[in-house]
Amino acid sequence: MVDLPDDLPDVGAHRGKNPPEETGQTVRSPEGPDPSASRARSTEALFQVIRGPAHGRLVIRAHPARAEATAPETGDEVGQFRTAAALRDALADVGLEEWVAVFEDAQADRMHVDDDVTAHHAWLGRARYSTVAFFETIEEARSFADAHGRPAPDH
Repeated sequence: MVDLPDDLPDVGAHRGKNPPEETGQTVRSPEGPDPSASRARSTEALFQVIRGPAHGRLVIRAHPARAEATAPETGDEVGQFRTAAALRDALADVGLEEWVAVFEDAQADRMHVDDDVTAHHAWLGRARYSTVAFFETIEEARSFADAHGRPAPDH
């Protein structure tokens, strides 16, 4: 074992020199947002937008809020968004007006096909819909819903 210095007892108070009061260093810290300005809100989910390898297909996957989404096995990742507003802004640049969406409702265990979709659709940005896939035609959308074993009700 290492020898203890003479001025450092094994019990009791420190008898050495006290540290200096002024060190000559200035410590700065950035100012954060005013905590009383708005309430902190937790994010509902992490939304990952993927452009499929086939032309004319876009998919949104909802992950748990604290998740780290991995790169997709197929297709190219367009982006990851932690808020519905950021997701909608990104989708507005894509121009979804001519597309048909298939919403996978994990809670109800069914698919919803909707041919009237915009970037501000009420269901976009909700964790309830674990996957939202966009197609160019309603036939492709219905075929996708049927292939996943959960036929879509008629729209």
